Amino acid sequence: MLQHRLRLSLVVAQAVGVLTLLRSIAFDRWITVLASLFLIGGAMAAQRGRTWGVPLAFAAAVAFPVAFLIGIAPPWFCLVGLAGAWPFALSARPFARFDKGATVLLAAITTTLGAAAAITWKEVAWSVFVTYPSLRPSIEAQHGVALAAVLAVVVGALAGRARHPAMRVGAESESESGQARVRIGERVRIDSDAASHAHDDAFEEEAERELGLPPRVLDGRRHGATSSPTPNDGEA
Repeated sequence: MLQHRLRLSLVVAQAVGVLTLLRSIAFDRWITVLASLFLIGGAMAAQRGRTWGVPLAFAAAVAFPVAFLIGIAPPWFCLVGLAGAWPFALSARPFARFDKGATVLLAAITTTLGAAAAITWKEVAWSVFVTYPSLRPSIEAQHGVALAAVLAVVVGALAGRARHPAMRVGAESESESGQARVRIGERVRIDSDAASHAHDDAFEEEAERELGLPPRVLDGRRHGATSSPTPNDGEA
């Protein structure tokens, strides 16, 4: 159940990140573009089993509500922050089972980094806009080509994810065929061992004949048995 919820939270974080990215490109909010890319990248890394992706997405998510609290962002940034923090909230308890102290430290570091990024941007934003006027936010939507390129990348990623189950089935089939080849190899090895034992038996027979041992003694020594006297052994 937890894994299902975690996968869902990562998908939601990516979807919210993509929507925020499109809005930020359209209105020249380049610092928000950067934060959205960190959010999307962290969620994608977590989907691929990279543990560091969860705290990266959380650090990016923290910057959004902090930006609203310090007066440089709209209120809906808090929703972006909640969506981005959801994977970390679900992962915090499993992390704490492994190392509670490290989990608390990780949460403190990522929260500090996200908040510090938003506060730092508020302090330097005006000077950046004065130095580079092209980075100033716009009122009207633009950059249609860039938006189309982002949408194309998103559609391609979704198509690749849809093909992933088929690729996994093919990998499992290849794995099963590999196991069959291993079993065949094991049979060949068993046959080789049998041939080796037969060769050893022949060598022992030849050596024991040279020693002049009786055949019954040879068979008993070979099979681990001792010859027992029979009624005929004492008759003349």
